[in-house]
Amino acid sequence: MKRIIESVLLFVFLSVGSAFAQVKYDARTWNAVQTYDLMTLSKNFEAHTRELLGVKCSFRGKDIHHMKPNWYESSVWQPIPGESGKFAHVSVMVAKKDLSAFKSIPENASGAEFTLYGRVEYDVASKFRFLRLVGRNATTDSAGNATVTW
Repeated sequence: MKRIIESVLLFVFLSVGSAFAQVKYDARTWNAVQTYDLMTLSKNFEAHTRELLGVKCSFRGKDIHHMKPNWYESSVWQPIPGESGKFAHVSVMVAKKDLSAFKSIPENASGAEFTLYGRVEYDVASKFRFLRLVGRNATTDSAGNATVTW
């Protein structure tokens, strides 16, 4: 029963949570956001479930799959320092309305490092853990509240 409720809540959260072009966070929530490099995050991805965070990456995966009516699955990647040809990556879910912004991210490792913001989520029904992206650009006001946009 608990798994069914979690799946329903996740679906509602994914369906309604991205209804706006920007996402606002209060100062308390935003101050708790930590930024990780992708290699560190991918080693212990499970421990960050439900955590809002920033992740430094270098490029996105070429493959984009239409997983749910308003959601697309892909991945973000970063070269592992000192290991030629090896990369760290995590799966991401991108809202349909944000897909064109996500596609503007380079598909190759020659790009500069950038930060994406999102929440680590777990879909119980499919046993799939992913980073639900909310944006790429974060600005804060004088009170410390943040607005994240693409």
